[in-house]
Amino acid sequence: MPRLALLAAALLLAMPVLPRAETTVAICRMGGCDCALSPLSQDEIALIIGLPEDLAGATLVYEPDLGALSWVDAPRADIQASFGGSGDCPVDPVPSPPTLTPRDGTWRWQTLAETTAGCPAALGGMLAASRVAFTAVSIAWDGAFHPDRLAALLPQPDIPGLPPYLWREVGSGRWLSDNVQSAECSDGACAEIALQLSMTLVSPDRIKGLLSLRSAVDAPQAAIRAGFGLAECRVRVRYDIIRTGP
Repeated sequence: MPRLALLAAALLLAMPVLPRAETTVAICRMGGCDCALSPLSQDEIALIIGLPEDLAGATLVYEPDLGALSWVDAPRADIQASFGGSGDCPVDPVPSPPTLTPRDGTWRWQTLAETTAGCPAALGGMLAASRVAFTAVSIAWDGAFHPDRLAALLPQPDIPGLPPYLWREVGSGRWLSDNVQSAECSDGACAEIALQLSMTLVSPDRIKGLLSLRSAVDAPQAAIRAGFGLAECRVRVRYDIIRTGP
């Protein structure tokens, strides 16, 4: 299934790390379709195309010649026949990616791009202006990728009461920490903050990641606060951690 493997790899590298969905994808050209379980979660699929009312009965059809994605609520044999194929389009598993091992040596964190929503107007420009390559550190991986060995490179939110990162593996070489969060209320105002950090080892010399930060304030005169970007702010930062030398 080389075509499906290429599509899966491209989407997996582009999207956040989330649990997998049991959704069938049919890659169809004139002559028939190849079918497999999606490597993406329902949340990831929803970001790309949305979800149908009956997810269990629908197939996500990808037409690479047109670059088109669509939901089709029909038996797979009918979908196969509509593209000139025969049979039921059996569902093959997505090939498991090879296990990668990072190389020991000097590694450096660098931010690539930032997006903001609902934040103070000047924040996006401040983030872009402060984009730098962070201090490099020497890392011995001991034969396996784990984010804890990058502790010296990770952003440390200077906010009292927030816990340290707690990592869990959500796929081959894919790690997520979403436990860094806090909520406090005082004098009729409540403030929340949540930080999520994900990273994926994509080669022995490169780690791709996404930092997501949400802060929200629920207080009197919420409409005025929202106008100044002080009600709910969401920040997403794409980053790389790359090996720069021995």
